[in-house]
Amino acid sequence: MKLPATDLMNRNITAFAAGIFATGAFILVAPVGAQSATRAARSTWPERAVRRDIPLQPGIRRAYAQGTRDSSGAPGKRYWQQSVDYRINATVDAPAGVLHGTETITLHNTTPNSLDAIVLRLYQNYFKATVQRNDYVTDITDGVVMERLTVNGTPISLTDGAQYRVNGTVASVKPPAPIAAGADATIEATWHFAVPRVDTLERGERMGRFGDYLYQIAQWYPQVAMYDDMRGWDTDQYMGIGEFYNQFGSFDVNITVPGGWMVGATGDLQNPADVLSQRTRDRLALAMRVDTTVHVVTAAERGASSTAAGSTLTWHFTAPHVNDFAFATSRDYVYDATHANIPGKGAIPVNVLYLPQHTAYATNNSAQYGRFALEHHSSYVFPYEFSQGTIVDGPETGMEYPMIIFNGSGLGVTIHEFGHEWFPMTVSSDETRYGWMDEGFNEYIDAAAQADCDHKPEVMASGAAAYRRVAGSELEAAMMWPTDFAGPNSTMTTYVKAPVVFYALGGVVGDSAAHRAFVDYAREWRFKHPSPYDFFMSMNKSLGQNLDWFWNSWFFTTYTVDQAIESVVTRRGNAVVTVDDKGEMAMPILLKVEYTNGSSDLVVQKANVWFSGTRHVALTIPLRGKTIKSMTLDPDNRFQDLDRTNNVWGSSK
Repeated sequence: MKLPATDLMNRNITAFAAGIFATGAFILVAPVGAQSATRAARSTWPERAVRRDIPLQPGIRRAYAQGTRDSSGAPGKRYWQQSVDYRINATVDAPAGVLHGTETITLHNTTPNSLDAIVLRLYQNYFKATVQRNDYVTDITDGVVMERLTVNGTPISLTDGAQYRVNGTVASVKPPAPIAAGADATIEATWHFAVPRVDTLERGERMGRFGDYLYQIAQWYPQVAMYDDMRGWDTDQYMGIGEFYNQFGSFDVNITVPGGWMVGATGDLQNPADVLSQRTRDRLALAMRVDTTVHVVTAAERGASSTAAGSTLTWHFTAPHVNDFAFATSRDYVYDATHANIPGKGAIPVNVLYLPQHTAYATNNSAQYGRFALEHHSSYVFPYEFSQGTIVDGPETGMEYPMIIFNGSGLGVTIHEFGHEWFPMTVSSDETRYGWMDEGFNEYIDAAAQADCDHKPEVMASGAAAYRRVAGSELEAAMMWPTDFAGPNSTMTTYVKAPVVFYALGGVVGDSAAHRAFVDYAREWRFKHPSPYDFFMSMNKSLGQNLDWFWNSWFFTTYTVDQAIESVVTRRGNAVVTVDDKGEMAMPILLKVEYTNGSSDLVVQKANVWFSGTRHVALTIPLRGKTIKSMTLDPDNRFQDLDRTNNVWGSSK
């Protein structure tokens, strides 16, 4: 259960005493009871209030009151989430550059509410000239052209704003009758759109077509928007930088492409004999039996000899319990394959489809990169939940969807993009608003994977330099700001700061404890939709202490750490060290003391020493006949102290 904030004041930091700091002994000290009378005269920083709770927005307050979420960080006894199933028939008209689709959507209203509107996401409208964007595009299109729309068999007028109203990338549909709680609704739609052109490969678009021979298709079908217990319908616009917040459901998708074209997609291929040559199928079977990479389709074999005969071929994929569907297709794809061994599942396919001119896929053995990523993350977080993993080449330099990633020619991008199969494809947070719950958490597990691959210690604070460049300035945005509105440093708040925070958390509770708590959170919220507050409270519960003071400073503010050694005085066999806090973020005092005899101690004072508002703390260190050579505050830069010039005293300075 959630601990009262006052309980923290009586707790000692002991969890990280072993294993975090390899040098020296560990000493927990108390501050001197009476501070120096000269302290007030020397003071130049006013006392500050240290907030020890986190501000709760109305949505989470409502969820707590309704019992859909629990203040322990677990789903509440009345937790619910919407479910949506899709049957889609899509045709890629390669010469025209158009994708045609029909779909049947089954909306399962598992909410306690009657729905008098249905909100659809029309992501392709992002490419219209009149739509607001915070990123640039290489092609302007007409967006989604809706041809027909029905709800429960009743046609919806596409010209009557009372029945169908489009606002940017979001459409509101008025059903003929409200959808009762517990009832299903069937939505049928026919539509098409021009697939945006990309002039150069690795342009960075999340979808598009290159020339007339490669299509990378994502965010493509009209999709029922998220409806959750905290905000109801999610009507946030898709603006380019922020990503997604999607319902879970099943997909049954037929994709018709020209003959000789290879397809990689979310889900499992249901009709391999109808679309693949016998040789291709035999080699795919071999890839499931051997540990080496199998060249399923070579550069010389690509095209019609790798597929079944026919001027067009329809590929049938199914995917249960996923939150999106994407695919890529090309007449020129080379195909490599291997398998990954997943606890509880055994061997699952790992597929790589790439253009022959992109030799890095073969040189780097991307199939084995994919295998490593899936196996590592399975052991570090929880076992991979899906039935296959596919890497496809195309315009996008790195993007993820369930079971498929766009561009995985390098180890780093493969580790990262496959990490998204855990966050947010399984632990499905609101990426649009809180990108750090997606990208930031993924960067955290990436660091462990990269370290394992390189056989080196983890570098959790690898983005620390980027953080310090903007920390505390007017350019920095708080992490709880929606990603799309974080300004030019949205990348920092989304990708960089979360690993920095985890590194700081390790300085408070220990790296192992922080990781165990993170895994507890991830496992508890598999195939659910956690909010930031669920994360904070879950971590508190797992760590056994209320860290709201920590979460508030790092996520809700742009406060920074700036501790300094003010003075060192020797008295009656003790060293009295005065530490000043010039920053606004209250963090523990970690003081490494090195002695002339070569030994060292780590002096630790928990963060609550600052909670009274004081700016000055005097610590007494027993010398026991030793002479201090030097002292360093925050020796491993756990807390990203902005001014380290005042962190050192003695000969090391």
